[in-house]
Amino acid sequence: MAGLRLRTLLLLAFAVLALLPLVVTVPLASRRIEQTFARELSARADAAAALATAELDRLGAVVDQAVTACATDPLTESVALQLETGVPPAADAMRGVAEGRQLSVLTLRDPSGVTRSSAFLPARVGDVEPGLAAVQVGAPPVVVPVEVQRPDGVQLRPALVAARAVEAAHGTVTLVGGQVLDGAWADRLARLTGARVELQGPGLVPAVAGVADGRTVRRALPLGAAELTLGVGSAAVDETRATLLRALLTAGALGLGLALVAGFLLARGITRPVEALTEGVRSVAGGALDTRVPAAGSGEVRVLVDAFNRMTEDLGHATRALRAAEQAAAWEGVARSLAHELRNPLTPLQMSLETLLAARKARDPRFEALFVESAPAMLEEVERLRRTIDAFARFARMPAAQLEPLELTSWTEQALGIAGARPSVSLRWEPGPPLPVQADRDQLAQLLHNLLKNAEEAMASGGQVTVRTRADGDRALLEVEDTGPGIPTEERARVLEPGVTSKASGSGLGLALGARIAQGHGGSLEVDAGATGGALLRLRIPRAEPADAASRGRESP
Repeated sequence: MAGLRLRTLLLLAFAVLALLPLVVTVPLASRRIEQTFARELSARADAAAALATAELDRLGAVVDQAVTACATDPLTESVALQLETGVPPAADAMRGVAEGRQLSVLTLRDPSGVTRSSAFLPARVGDVEPGLAAVQVGAPPVVVPVEVQRPDGVQLRPALVAARAVEAAHGTVTLVGGQVLDGAWADRLARLTGARVELQGPGLVPAVAGVADGRTVRRALPLGAAELTLGVGSAAVDETRATLLRALLTAGALGLGLALVAGFLLARGITRPVEALTEGVRSVAGGALDTRVPAAGSGEVRVLVDAFNRMTEDLGHATRALRAAEQAAAWEGVARSLAHELRNPLTPLQMSLETLLAARKARDPRFEALFVESAPAMLEEVERLRRTIDAFARFARMPAAQLEPLELTSWTEQALGIAGARPSVSLRWEPGPPLPVQADRDQLAQLLHNLLKNAEEAMASGGQVTVRTRADGDRALLEVEDTGPGIPTEERARVLEPGVTSKASGSGLGLALGARIAQGHGGSLEVDAGATGGALLRLRIPRAEPADAASRGRESP
């Protein structure tokens, strides 16, 4: 799990390192791209306005040249003479002149501004057209409102016109001509500039052409009676910007993916030895001192793996040596204790036998009385030898604990129910909460019996034995406390060793046997002082999952 967490942290670190430049650069790049394309869009709008201005200048030059040519055309002069003589010219007399010069507006007006002849709107002859009347002779072409004939009727549209004088016999008439700026012209201008074209003015039929998608940057050109507006859309710019951003994000995502792959490979290369070391440490902690971690990695990791393997090898050697020394010391103590316990009854046996042999040899008449007197004592000493040998045999043959689910509190209560005690010793039971454990029933019963027996023997003149169970974190505790004289502090560490006893008739193996039983359950047997100064023996073993321990604990111990 630690290796997995380390690998995850390394991957997160690589991801953050890969994402950090992306998070920083993408907004900056996006803002720079936005500013660049905003300038580009503004430049395109300015360019469209410049193209429109140039187109108007070009068209104005064409109109100026065409009107000047028409003013000197003999046909125009002939029409002017006819008007002076009062002979009305043909209705379409000026049409030929206009069509030859590609003019869509061409009229002759007298000095008072009255239209005398019109190429495309004869119905206005005799009327004053305000727009045309305002055009100054010889001035550059200007945009004025002009009435034109269309299939759906007469419309007021903007036209770029110029006025030139036509000399007649008795005076001067004015020729006004030009081109109507209608939808066809707007469409040509839209194609030329790539912008949306809107030509409109008060009372005029607007001319609109082109499309501006997205955000629109506009440029307005005042043209006298009308206003020309050019709108450049951002659709193409937005698409280009989006393409650039997608490319940037794709490159960032690709870089992130490559960083994660590289990070995963690097993290795996780093964490594999760490995971192996973690498992190795766990195995060594569990007692498998022959654990070796395969040599992997490089640099400091390889040095750490090699050091761990050397450490476990040295630890194994040291542990085996320590165990051998401990076993030798333990059995040396057992042997000394056994020798001591055997020597005690042998001495009186030897003395009694020597006395009987001497009396028998001397044919002492007291032989029979001596034999009757000595035989019971000799049998008692032989029985004592047998009990001592049996105790040591049980200690040596202690089997491995057969652990099974058990509920310690209820089991102890039942065990105390069948436990006997001297009349002078009272038994007090203080039950704790349910304590599920894994235990060997027989060994646990033997341990409780030994603890109760030791407590009773410590109180020769009577007293009270208190048995209690309680929880201490992840451990279950079984305590036996007496009101006897207690065990001195300096002797508490030795009373659990084989052969150590303060009782004249004891073997010194009861508490040592209890300590071995506690170790077989993964716990310990502790010696402490009770509340009244007596001895307190405490069994501490691991708690287990509830499972069916409670139901099993209700069975007979």
